[in-house]
Amino acid sequence: MKLFYSPGACSLAPHIALHEAGAKFEGQRVALKDGAQFQPDYLKVNPKAKVPALVRDDGSVLTECPAILFWIGRSYPAAKLLPEDVEGQARALEWMNFISGTIHNGGVTRIGRAERFVGDPAHAPAAAEKAKEDTAKYLKIADEMLDGRDTALASGHSVVDDYLFVICRWVERTGKTLADFPALKRLHDRVAARPGTKAALAAEGLA
Repeated sequence: MKLFYSPGACSLAPHIALHEAGAKFEGQRVALKDGAQFQPDYLKVNPKAKVPALVRDDGSVLTECPAILFWIGRSYPAAKLLPEDVEGQARALEWMNFISGTIHNGGVTRIGRAERFVGDPAHAPAAAEKAKEDTAKYLKIADEMLDGRDTALASGHSVVDDYLFVICRWVERTGKTLADFPALKRLHDRVAARPGTKAALAAEGLA
């Protein structure tokens, strides 16, 4: 398998999960800042021009972070990265959709790329400030959803935690710190200490 990733992007979550699962895979860096995602070779892999993308052993390509994380969890059951019951899996999907659709794309992306969301570029700074407020609100909701735990799911560590760990690394973009979200901080610190996380961070050249 081959995972296409960009250091520190949301693709870090499946990168961690693959290490956690003990999967055999190759990591392929995509230099987003250089526009590598728009090059013809990468567009053949993922026409959406973004990461992550996972080329599986049969040659098929899976995209979108929640889908890849769910596939890893289901494909490597011995790693116990997803609950076995339907209710637990539904809660995992609930979390991952909230992370992807609301916190990430509905929040963090609007902070860094506000100009994409306004008609007049002059409005971009104000839009970015509004996005910071909104993202901080979403993070507070996530913090409360943890309900005092340091895992997203009551069943224990899961791929959802790997995804939340990445979001935790972006908190300062809102003007807040992890200390403002104590449950998320506990989750971040726990996940950071796991061997799979350390391996993925090292592979991506991240502290």
